[in-house]
Amino acid sequence: MNKVFIVLSPFTSMLPIYQELLKKAQIQYDAAHHLLTITFPLIKDPKLLMGITSNILASLEYSMEAILDFNQPLTPKNISFQGKINLFGQLAQSYNIPKQTIHLLQDLKEIQLLHKKSPMIFPRGNRYVIANEDYLLKVISIDEIKGFLVQNSELLKIAKKVTKT
Repeated sequence: MNKVFIVLSPFTSMLPIYQELLKKAQIQYDAAHHLLTITFPLIKDPKLLMGITSNILASLEYSMEAILDFNQPLTPKNISFQGKINLFGQLAQSYNIPKQTIHLLQDLKEIQLLHKKSPMIFPRGNRYVIANEDYLLKVISIDEIKGFLVQNSELLKIAKKVTKT
């Protein structure tokens, strides 16, 4: 008679995937909030702004994926970012998720890609300037990032409400 043993380690989580994703989203949000409200005012280095936007983007993506997983747990995990955005857009209206949040996800992803490919990046005051290969400038300011963080917080609240966590 064959017996099957399940070995649980402290690293094995028994939570549903969407709850794990929400935890990750909250961690990224908390990191962005801390960097923006505590670290940046002390250090005043505009280079931190890209790190903050990266944390916000990660939090938004995890929140989006949590909502998608809660609604469609059998959705393939290897869908492209744009595919996830399209699925999320279909669900957004039913959960009163503002269209600006979907646009924010796309904008932050574009900023991240622009930052990686940019030939020139420099601080200017409390702003971070990214130039593309044609030297068209994208400026990221503290006030803009504070707005991103507010939208991030709103999506997190919606995601928690949707998943009832």
